[in-house]
Amino acid sequence: MPKLELKAVQRELEQAKVWPFYWIYGPERLKSRELLKRLKKAIFQESGANSFGWNEETFDGNEAGVERILDSALSPSLGGGTRLILIREAHTLKNPELLSELLGDVSRAPSPMDISELSSVCVCLAKDLDGRKKFSKLLLERAAVIACDEVLEQQRESWVLYLAKRKGLELPAFLVMQLCTLDPWNLDILDLELEKLSIDGIENQTPLEGTGSEAAPETVSGLVFGRATERFLESFFLRDLKSALAQLVGFVDRPDESLPLLGLLGWNVRHLALFLSDRALGTRHTKLSPFLIDRFRKWSLKWQLQEVLELQKALVSLDFQMKQSPLLALGIWSQLVTQFCREHMG
Repeated sequence: MPKLELKAVQRELEQAKVWPFYWIYGPERLKSRELLKRLKKAIFQESGANSFGWNEETFDGNEAGVERILDSALSPSLGGGTRLILIREAHTLKNPELLSELLGDVSRAPSPMDISELSSVCVCLAKDLDGRKKFSKLLLERAAVIACDEVLEQQRESWVLYLAKRKGLELPAFLVMQLCTLDPWNLDILDLELEKLSIDGIENQTPLEGTGSEAAPETVSGLVFGRATERFLESFFLRDLKSALAQLVGFVDRPDESLPLLGLLGWNVRHLALFLSDRALGTRHTKLSPFLIDRFRKWSLKWQLQEVLELQKALVSLDFQMKQSPLLALGIWSQLVTQFCREHMG
């Protein structure tokens, strides 16, 4: 049985079908929490189980013995319906192969079943799946194995928009871009930043003069950059030397703005390189919102691919200088702007 995609599991749950055994693993805990929530809803609603917690039992793999877990899974439900056996930190279980009894009838091909057919469903939440172990191979053959992998960079925007919509937030395009470039980045961090925004609010959004983009307020949750940095980004990628240099004094001496801006620059440079590469090869690997596509199309008129690749190297050097060099920040940034804010050679 190949690993299941989250969307495939959701379709099964909508049809009131579940696997006797789930192994859910990976670094994105928000994905696993959402999946567990949907599993609980499907199991308890469909089986008519009571809401007093009698049909759910949780174990910690570090502490619970497999025999105790097995006994609980095979015990009849006090309130009727299907029991949910939840094992956290399942990768730490000792002798997990004893749980193979819960993987379903070996005489039938592994597949999801009607919830009403199952007396219990075992859900394991784990850090990983060790392919070297015999039990892991058995899981791949007979259980629902679901990887909650890190979100790819090109998928970040979709997750930003999805989680923002769930919180009732309508984000300006520039803020979406900033949320895509958080460092470090994972769904829990993103969800926390969106929660801050939902509490603080997003008001007074006004377009920046001459940029054609929506501007975020100067301070929201400590995340949104000031107007000087926003103007700098547009001026820099349009290679307007005079304007870009004028914006530097607004942020270079404030590390809380200049360091995040460096990450934002790096994100834009990577996607500008992809955009230019797509245009040269006639491909469409860059998947962004129409707003961002329009922005990169405008910027691409000012850049050649080789120049963008050189800029990527320069940003790595700038990052090192900002963190390790005693040089003044204004001088470091001015050197970058002077080097790259000039029209490309035809």
